[in-house]
Amino acid sequence: MSARGFLRPPLRLLRRLGLLERRCAHCLTPFTPLHGEAFCPHCLPLLAPYQGTACPRCGLPPASPGDTDAPSVPCGHCLADPPPWESIRVYGLYQGALRDCLLRLKFSGELALAAPLGGLLAQRLQACPPPCPAPDCVLAVPQHPDHLRERGYNQAHELAAALCRELRLPLRHDLLHRTRRVQPQAGLDAARRVANVRNSFSASPHQLADAHCWLLDDVMTTGSTARAACSALREAGAASITLLVMARTPSR
Repeated sequence: MSARGFLRPPLRLLRRLGLLERRCAHCLTPFTPLHGEAFCPHCLPLLAPYQGTACPRCGLPPASPGDTDAPSVPCGHCLADPPPWESIRVYGLYQGALRDCLLRLKFSGELALAAPLGGLLAQRLQACPPPCPAPDCVLAVPQHPDHLRERGYNQAHELAAALCRELRLPLRHDLLHRTRRVQPQAGLDAARRVANVRNSFSASPHQLADAHCWLLDDVMTTGSTARAACSALREAGAASITLLVMARTPSR
C-alpha cells in the first residue's frame, strides 16, 4: 500500500465524524452532518417528537386544540375500556414528514429509514423513559408469515431492531406470533378493526411469564391491533407491557 493510501482516512470514519456530505434521509438533499445526523437541518425540526397533551393510556391527543386537560388524565375511552398495557410512549403524530417517512419505509421498501427513525425513538425514550421497569425483552408487532414472505420485511421489526441497537436492549422475534392472516386494517371502521384482529396473536407462556415487555408498532390508529397483541402477551403471563408507537393518528 502506498503512503498516500495508508494515510487516507476510511470513508466510514469520515462519515462518522461528519466530514463527508450525505443525503438527507427524508428530502434526499445533500448536506454535511455535524454530529452524524441522518436528517438535514431543514427536515430534522419537521420530525421533532410530539410535545402536546395526550391520553397517558392510549397516546391520543385531544380532539379539540382548546382541550387543556392534564396529560395525566385518561380519555373517556380508556376509562371505560382500559387497554391491556401499563404505559405508552408515542414519538409523534402520523402526519407531515413523519408520515411520509413511515409510508416510504412500509410500502416502498426504503429500509434505510428504519435506523434514523428508530434512533429518534431511542432519543425520545432516553429523554422521557417509560415508568414501568426496564424491559426483559423488546418485541415488534409481528406479521403473518404469508404476509412477511410477500413484503420481505416487517417495518415494525426494523424499527425495533434500530431501537435496540441504540439502547442495547434484547430484541426477541420468537415470543409473539400472528396465528392467522387478517385483511388490512386501513379502510375499516373501529368495530371491524377489532373483529378483524381478534384472536390473531399467540405468545410463548414459558418465556414470557413475569416478563417486563416493550412492544413496538410503527403506526397506531384505533389501537385494536395493539390491544390484540398485548392481550396475547397478558395471557402468556407478562408482568407489564409498555407500548411504543412511532406515530399516532391524531384522531379516531
